[in-house]
Amino acid sequence: MAGSRTVVGVDGCRAGWVCAVRSADGLSVRIEPDFESVWERARTADVVVVDIPIGLPTDDRRQCDYEARRRLGARASTVFFAPVRSVLDAPSHECASERNRDSTGFGLSIQAWNLVPKIRAVDSVLQSDSLARRQVREAHPELAFAAFAGEPLTESKSTPEGRQRRLDVLRTAFPDDDVASVYHETLAETLRRDVARDDILDALILAAAARHPLDTLPESPPRDATGLQMAIHVPRVQSDGRKLS
Repeated sequence: MAGSRTVVGVDGCRAGWVCAVRSADGLSVRIEPDFESVWERARTADVVVVDIPIGLPTDDRRQCDYEARRRLGARASTVFFAPVRSVLDAPSHECASERNRDSTGFGLSIQAWNLVPKIRAVDSVLQSDSLARRQVREAHPELAFAAFAGEPLTESKSTPEGRQRRLDVLRTAFPDDDVASVYHETLAETLRRDVARDDILDALILAAAARHPLDTLPESPPRDATGLQMAIHVPRVQSDGRKLS
């Protein structure tokens, strides 16, 4: 039964990774220091959805990033273009940007460079574990929020109004759970220098997404040089936000 499935939504934070878990026991959040720990505790889950680029291009920008940006409209800037795979072992942002420009014609933003250690950590697990390759999916929180809301959210998640709007959407996404209590309990149990408010919100919406059938951007995604899909997964949600069977 769908209700007995265990799903995990994962978002990076300064302390490591925020993991929102929805199982037959309910909804909970935990913090893991590294992705190896995330995967060891999540490997029995049905689906793990993470906000990090997985399939990495070799000589061009990913089609899924372009499609995600088009779908988000005014919120397009929340989607960073994934770096090319050769960036993963670059020693500096300058070197990484040069490699990316040589391969794609575009440099690498500092925001994307700051993600490289986490991209590398996820990639290491996927390259070494065939089960992880089958179970772990890339997604983007703003696309997931838009799917449940029926439109992209115009409010920035860094503002009180934006956080409240996302909590309202999360209540729709988790109609059988007290998601606001889980959110506020996690805030009380963590420090903002370790876990930001929007890290928790993003992990929760990814867990909600993982409970639904997942469509891909693009519809027929290509694979990278290591065989990983270059795709962003988006939940297929009914207009009232209920989970599809």
